[in-house]
Amino acid sequence: MPTRDDVRGWSAQQRASVARLLAESIDQSPAAMRSPGRRRLVLAVGGVGALFLLPWLVFLSATLPATSSGGAWRAVWVGFDIALVAAFVATVLTVWLRRQVAVIALVITSTLLTCDVWFDVCLSWGTAEHWGSIAAAIVELPVAILLATSAALLMRRSFTVIAQLRGQDPTPVPLWRQPMIHFAPTRSEQGNESAGSAR
Repeated sequence: MPTRDDVRGWSAQQRASVARLLAESIDQSPAAMRSPGRRRLVLAVGGVGALFLLPWLVFLSATLPATSSGGAWRAVWVGFDIALVAAFVATVLTVWLRRQVAVIALVITSTLLTCDVWFDVCLSWGTAEHWGSIAAAIVELPVAILLATSAALLMRRSFTVIAQLRGQDPTPVPLWRQPMIHFAPTRSEQGNESAGSAR
C-alpha cells in the first residue's frame, strides 16, 4: 500500500494512471443510483411541453395585441415562450444523451416554468382569463418541481461518484453542505461529514 509520501513522489502521469485504474475498479452505477422511470418521465414531459408550445406560439402571435400600456406585449410573451420551447428541447436532448449539462437545462426550464405561472396568474388576476391561468398553473408547477428535483438528484449522484473516486464516504449529504467539487475537502470538513453521517 503506497503511503502519502510515495504518492507525492510520483509523476503526474503515474498519478493519472493510478486514478484511472481506481476509477475502473469502483462501481459507479449501483442500482440505487439508477432511476429509468424518472428519466423517461422527464423525457416525456419535456417532449410534450415542447410540442404543445409550438401551436401555442402560433396562437399567441395571431391573437395577442402588439402593444399594451406602451410596451411590446406580443414580443415579450412570444419571445418568452420561444425561450421556454428552447429550454424544453435542450432538456430533452441533454437528458436523452445523458450529458452533465442536463443539470443546467433542467434548472433553466424549471425556472422559466415557474416565472410563466407567476406572470400568467398575476397579470390575469381579475380578468376573464384568471381561472384559465390557475388551471395552467396546476399543470406547470408540478412539472417545474419535477425538473428541479431531477436536477438536484443528478447533482447528488455526481457528488456521490466523486466521493467514491476520492476514497471518501459516499453517503449523500444535503446540497447546501456539499463543497465545491473542484476543491479537495479539508480534513476538518471530512471529519464533520463523517460525524454528520454517524448521527
